[in-house]
Amino acid sequence: MRRLRSPTALTLALTTALAVAGLALTTRLSPRPLLDGPSGWPLLAVLLALTAAFFVSELAQALVEIRRQAYAFSLSGIPLLLGLLYVPPHHLVIARVVATIAAFGMQRAPAVKFAYNTAAYLLDTALVVTLAHLLTGEDPGLTLHTALLCYVSLAVVDVLMGCFVMVAILINQGPLNRQEVVEALLPGAGFVVFSTLLGFIAAVLLSNGALGVALLVAFTLVTAVIYRGYLVLRSRHQSLVLVQEFIEQGEGAGSVEEVAQRLLAHVRSLVRATRVELTLQDAEGAPPTCISVDEAGSVTVQTGDAVAKQWPVLHAAHDGGALLLEQRSSTPGQRRWLTERGVPDALVVPLTRSDTRGVLVALDRLGDMPSFTTDDLSLLQALAGHLAVAVRSRRLLQRLRHEATHDALTGLPNRELLTEHLRAALQREGTGTSAAIVLLDLNRFKEVNDALGHDVGDHLLQVVARVLEGTVRPEATVARLGGDEFAILLPDCAEPEADARAVAARVERALRSPVDLAGVTVSTGASIGIAVAAPGQRHTEVLRHADTAMYAGKNAGTSVMVYTPSLDRGRAERLALLADLHVALEQDELQLRYQPKLDLSRGAVTSVEALVRWAHPALGPLTPDAFVPLAESTGLIEQLTRVVLSQALQQCRAWQDAGLDLAVAVNLSARNVNDVTLPEHVAGAVVEAGLPAHKLILEITESSVMGDPERTVPVLERLAAIGVTLSLDDFGTGHSSLSYLQRLPVRELKIDRSFVRGLSLPREAQASAILVRSIIGLARSLDLRIVAEGVESAETLDQLRDYGCDVIQGYYVGRPLRAEDIEAAGPFPVLTRERGPVPRRPAD
Repeated sequence: MRRLRSPTALTLALTTALAVAGLALTTRLSPRPLLDGPSGWPLLAVLLALTAAFFVSELAQALVEIRRQAYAFSLSGIPLLLGLLYVPPHHLVIARVVATIAAFGMQRAPAVKFAYNTAAYLLDTALVVTLAHLLTGEDPGLTLHTALLCYVSLAVVDVLMGCFVMVAILINQGPLNRQEVVEALLPGAGFVVFSTLLGFIAAVLLSNGALGVALLVAFTLVTAVIYRGYLVLRSRHQSLVLVQEFIEQGEGAGSVEEVAQRLLAHVRSLVRATRVELTLQDAEGAPPTCISVDEAGSVTVQTGDAVAKQWPVLHAAHDGGALLLEQRSSTPGQRRWLTERGVPDALVVPLTRSDTRGVLVALDRLGDMPSFTTDDLSLLQALAGHLAVAVRSRRLLQRLRHEATHDALTGLPNRELLTEHLRAALQREGTGTSAAIVLLDLNRFKEVNDALGHDVGDHLLQVVARVLEGTVRPEATVARLGGDEFAILLPDCAEPEADARAVAARVERALRSPVDLAGVTVSTGASIGIAVAAPGQRHTEVLRHADTAMYAGKNAGTSVMVYTPSLDRGRAERLALLADLHVALEQDELQLRYQPKLDLSRGAVTSVEALVRWAHPALGPLTPDAFVPLAESTGLIEQLTRVVLSQALQQCRAWQDAGLDLAVAVNLSARNVNDVTLPEHVAGAVVEAGLPAHKLILEITESSVMGDPERTVPVLERLAAIGVTLSLDDFGTGHSSLSYLQRLPVRELKIDRSFVRGLSLPREAQASAILVRSIIGLARSLDLRIVAEGVESAETLDQLRDYGCDVIQGYYVGRPLRAEDIEAAGPFPVLTRERGPVPRRPAD
């Protein structure tokens, strides 16, 4: 019973019904054609010509493929109409059936489809003849009325036979949607009008003797050329539409696998394949991965030996170009490959535009075409090109996202990705679990950098990263926050503090183990802080608690410290001051003072340094030491820097307008130079102030750069590209500048005030002089401008001028002044030994 309900059995039943109906109608056909044919034409010749016309028109079809079936449109209506007018009906049916058998036999159509089409054309012809004879009556004549009735006959039968095709598709493929029905039936109306029109033109020409026959031959040739062009344009249009749809399918996909799955399903539909496979090999020698989509839409991903066995043929295709594989191929390896896959034919196309080695394969052609053609191969090549671009784009996006969320040196997640994971973990709280953060800072890391160099220090960081990854569960996140600071996120812990203590203990033991770096054995410990997330707590607060615990442990000499509220005692004043600082920034309560900088070669003040001051409403005037470190530790330094930068540039613009040509210097913190958006903000502020970029000097400390040079140096290079002057402040107080100084795009070097002050102290004068001369010599060799700060006497000024110093700054030149005091003083006097020292400015 199940076999009787199978698609094949039902299709054969429909075929039998069509054949029986066609034969029944054929036995009742009129013996005469509608019109008398031209005299002198042998019937056999007419039948042969008619059969040939049917045969040619069947081979030149326009196909509308629907799933595994296809609905064909052709110009067979032209010979059908001519046969209806001039050939006896029985002979017309025989000619149509014989031509159909020959055409579908040549196309090697499957047996069931061969039988169905033969029965369908038998019934189609018999119905057209029967209906035309019923409508036109006896002796209709070659008139417009006859033409309209013949059109009605052809159109009605065409719609009816189209419905039978829909039934066949329904039996084999299931219900059709409205769009599929419209695509199958709507073009038929146009073809019937076209065929009827051309058929009657041919009939009129045939009725006009030899001249008509000659014109008919010419008309036939022109029609054939136009029809051929139509088929080509239709095929190209369909290909363009399909390719556009294919490209749109790839938009919005996420990973490479998702792109492949979405696009492969579309590729399979476009090339009418049973299955489509994409095999990718990321690197030479790496195991290939195969993603396949079958006719049911099921996606399979395979890798390893099963795919590796298929790779030789695919590899050959990748090196040799696109292949059309068939069982009759002369290459044994290709035939064997098809046999192993259990398919009669296949298309193999390399992804030549992809950075990775890849091959796209289409297996087993569906539809009316018995096998793949070179047109299918060309279409698959075009689709493979778009697929390669889509895969390459997704790989690039994945790489960019990875680079944006991971540390370049260690490959660990960075602060941004840790924050993202911590937020997600906090949102899952309330399920009986909680999250914990383990924050650690390496001990003696700076000593390794200073003694062995940054290459060894980088290697140590990489070793520490691998150690940390080996001490936690897979669901934990190990991140590098910058410098030698790492964090471990433990999500979904039933006992978060106990779990965090256990991880901290393992980390502490692992880091105490000796490590061989560049032939030197070193060991390093860590200061570890632990914070357990409380319900409703923000991620920033959790990280701050861990940071507080870590530094509390470092100060107390304890390797592991868990955060408790007691660690925040004594910080109430800091929190209050922080809140007041927020208000001060919002209400523009901060003020700037400007300390002059004397150019020794010109003997005049050519620039000033902007120094921020805060007149606190309750605490009175506050120096930067009271609130700038607070801003740096809380992230408020970015806003503070932007306020100072904007005010300083606007004031510099005002001085320029007043005829006072001064440059202005602004200090940057470590957080500032780690901010990748800083160059854009600086450029915007300079443009807004309407100043040349070289009028702005940005002062950075060597410690701010050395914390994470791989991150800060690119920021500094972008600042230098804007045209601002970069000045290295407090030079000589750090330990790492000499190795990085050539890499930094600085144009000015400031000698720290401690060395300058030592020039005037009897016990330190000689050592300080040696240091200052060495720094000036180094700067000269690097073509840097030298600035000495902390100059408080004429003797120190003269000594620095003799050493070759360019610019001096200090109380001897002037204390920090208000902007209006700078303007009131006007151009600063030239300083010479004959004129004596510059009068000291009153302190602000």
